[in-house]
Amino acid sequence: MILDYLNHHPDLGPGARIASLGAVIGRSRVGARPTLGEYATVRADGENIGIGANAWFGEHATVHIADQILGAAVGDDATVGRYGVVHACTLGHGVVIGESSVVMDGARVGDYALIAADTVVPPRKDLPGGFVYAGHPAKRMRVIARDELAALAQSLRGGSVPPELASSRLPDFAAVVRPLPPGEEVLRALHGRTPRLTDAYVAPTAIVAGDVDIAQDASVFFGCAVSAGDGRIVIGARSNVQDNCILATDRRRGELVLGAGVTVGHNVVLGSATIADDALIGMEPGTVVPAGWIWAGRPARAFRELKAEERAEFARARDIYVTYSSDYRRAAAR
Repeated sequence: MILDYLNHHPDLGPGARIASLGAVIGRSRVGARPTLGEYATVRADGENIGIGANAWFGEHATVHIADQILGAAVGDDATVGRYGVVHACTLGHGVVIGESSVVMDGARVGDYALIAADTVVPPRKDLPGGFVYAGHPAKRMRVIARDELAALAQSLRGGSVPPELASSRLPDFAAVVRPLPPGEEVLRALHGRTPRLTDAYVAPTAIVAGDVDIAQDASVFFGCAVSAGDGRIVIGARSNVQDNCILATDRRRGELVLGAGVTVGHNVVLGSATIADDALIGMEPGTVVPAGWIWAGRPARAFRELKAEERAEFARARDIYVTYSSDYRRAAAR
């Protein structure tokens, strides 16, 4: 799926292999022989993305940007496992990213480094090449030779995931989608109820099923699964659900209600919950998070109060996604 964003059309090199539900969008320049698995997304809407030759992205992997601030740059022969997130950062040549790992804004990963599964590379972190990194935050573990790295990359690409690259917490997308009515429709009836949209955007590789209300200027992005089962989900006005999230509940568990202006980041899994207006969600496993605080960790714990400049930046991110929702809707209508 090759999609324009505004007046920007992706530039793909020869020999591209993109799964039917993979997507390359906007200001993307991709070298020869790229491979994108199902629901893998390269989304260059608010900045540029450059990817070298022979890159490989597993199912539900994401490359994205920081709108009008930072693009993303990926070197030749990069390999990104399932649910890996490469966000407004730089990866050198031959870098291997394990499943469910995240490289965040402004970070740099040097040539021929390995980021183990379930690792978080924090914003602006500079990791020299030639090493294995693991943990939350990422820490240097050991030297890795190029031949070992190449063998690990080849195994990952071939579907035989080495232990150090295999996540222990991948979202179960198939379990959410399997009970849904068959078909290729983005919006699907379930238990006699059909999703309702009010000037909202749902990406063409997302799935929304059942009693789901998506309010004005809200958005559900690429590779997401939103299923109310026999329950109910509400996504409030100006809220955004970013790529490869899973929102799923049922009557037994209770409603999932997102207020207005909520940002749900890439790869988040949400069940029954109530999220107040203007919250930013990474992951909340059944806790109550007071307003005005950052919670972090696994499981989440109170970290510190938000600074004024952070509140402003979160509000800016919300407003950017309102603009994205409008831009994508206009493009889809053409």
